Amino acid sequence: MWEWFERYWSSVGLGMALVLIVLLLSTDVLRHRTDVPRWRDPVWLAWATYVAYMLHNFEEYGIDAMGRAFHFPVTACDAFGFGDDPSCPLTPAFFTSVNVPIVWFGMSLAAFLARRMPAIGLVGAGVMFTNALSHISTLANEYTPGTVTSIAIFLPLSMWIFVTQFGRSEGRLPYLSLVTIFVASILAQGVLLGLLSALSSGSISESAAIAVQTLDPVVLLGLPWLVQRLFPATARPRVAASA
Repeated sequence: MWEWFERYWSSVGLGMALVLIVLLLSTDVLRHRTDVPRWRDPVWLAWATYVAYMLHNFEEYGIDAMGRAFHFPVTACDAFGFGDDPSCPLTPAFFTSVNVPIVWFGMSLAAFLARRMPAIGLVGAGVMFTNALSHISTLANEYTPGTVTSIAIFLPLSMWIFVTQFGRSEGRLPYLSLVTIFVASILAQGVLLGLLSALSSGSISESAAIAVQTLDPVVLLGLPWLVQRLFPATARPRVAASA
């Protein structure tokens, strides 16, 4: 059963994403502010980032733009010099531990928290942006699974969130919230890259790498939570100054 899940979890995620797309576009179930268009509602946008990431995961671990199935692990092994070697330590189990905790649990929790804590709810925008840059950086050499959704979904959606949800205008979160989201996303991405390097060099066991990686959502959500506890104003959208 677990081996099946390691192979097809992204397909399960695609199914969930399609259901959520219907809810996002045709109902108000996943909205908080009905006084603004849904694409400006922070709760709606938090759920949209969750959906975007599951679509991205399917390109990586389902079927990519070249019709190849479950090809991102193959690409990763090749990038670290293992090629077709079946002993490559970058296993399906590790990639499952990378994505399921962060996307299925971390981002869904962020979306649930977005009604009361939009600074945490929008953390997925930072993850999308940093992940998109990592995919796009490889385009000079070759297409890698996940690049199409990075360009077509991640970049425009994350930039839209940055522009419409953060700033000095009324109803937007302060820039410190945006900086915190970027820092948390860079740290999460750094943990992943560090573990990939450590696994490929044999300096860490797979079980240890999985244990560390499953804690990544704590970094991703915990840093914005800590900053808003220390600086409460960063968690609240700006309000108009009284006359």
